[in-house]
Amino acid sequence: MKITAKQFAETLYDSVEGKTEKEILSVLNNFSEIVKKNNALSMIDNILDEFSRIWNKENGIIEAKVTSARDLDKTNRKSIIEYIKEATKAKDVVLAETVDKKVLGGVILKYGDKIVDDSLLGRVRSLGRTLEK
Repeated sequence: MKITAKQFAETLYDSVEGKTEKEILSVLNNFSEIVKKNNALSMIDNILDEFSRIWNKENGIIEAKVTSARDLDKTNRKSIIEYIKEATKAKDVVLAETVDKKVLGGVILKYGDKIVDDSLLGRVRSLGRTLEK
């Protein structure tokens, strides 16, 4: 039976949970040997993605992406993080920022399975769809 990336990731998470840094290094060395022995090196990116997903879920961390027309200032970044924390009850938010001039103004926010389009471009498109009806 072939081991899936998710199974590898769950095993790795269970193995490092509550360990010291020194113990984690030992676990990682053993884990890499197991992955190699199972000819699963080609799955390492998927294993790490799954591990990250599990780690974040277990530790109350939400990954989010925000796209805006220009770099966010500290106040706006903090407001977005607080909005996501309140909406998801997360302890922490990892926010990836992208600048896209096509957005024109406002932001497009993606977190979990949600997309919040509060951009000027989104509003113009919405107005266009409304006028077409």
